[in-house]
Amino acid sequence: MPATQEAFEQSLEGTRNRMRMAAAIGSQHVAAIPAPDREDFDLKWGTDCYRRLLQIGRDEFGITVAFEFVGFLKGVHRLGQAAAIALDADDRDACLIAETFHLFRGGSGFEGVRHLDGDFVADFHWNDVAADPPREEQGDEHRLYPGDGILPLVELLKDLRAINYVGPLSLELFRREHWKQDPKQVAETGRRKMLDLIAEAMA
Repeated sequence: MPATQEAFEQSLEGTRNRMRMAAAIGSQHVAAIPAPDREDFDLKWGTDCYRRLLQIGRDEFGITVAFEFVGFLKGVHRLGQAAAIALDADDRDACLIAETFHLFRGGSGFEGVRHLDGDFVADFHWNDVAADPPREEQGDEHRLYPGDGILPLVELLKDLRAINYVGPLSLELFRREHWKQDPKQVAETGRRKMLDLIAEAMA
């Protein structure tokens, strides 16, 4: 979502290619991220871009474009900002990608999730964080396995059930130490920890 119409139009070749690849492997959704990042990101302009991306994804590739906010960006980093862009796009397929880390890092918190409709969320990325370093200093490399940190994940699962969210919970970790480990073991560990949290939320 570059800042000018000309730059946005020029970016669409690469965007279409990414949509094509995602659709070719059977993805139902592809993410639209408010980048390049800038402090003066205009929400109305973001809405116009997202509306166009929704149309391209649907009409040309049969895929739904979901808007994703990123907690450490200077621009769109909060749930409310992302929801405003998606709602104002005035498109029946508008939806969000949410994430536990970004809800924490961007300062949105977790109570607002109760105000969403489950169908408005395309995917929920799942991870945890430690108490240290401070929130404003945390980056991708600080993500933890779900249940290993301080986030209220069990309560969040209960809230997702309350809003009838039936989409995926996708483990998303960027810790450098995991890169040196067996990917299958990392995935199995993450899956087990997620299932443990789900069982606790369902108890």
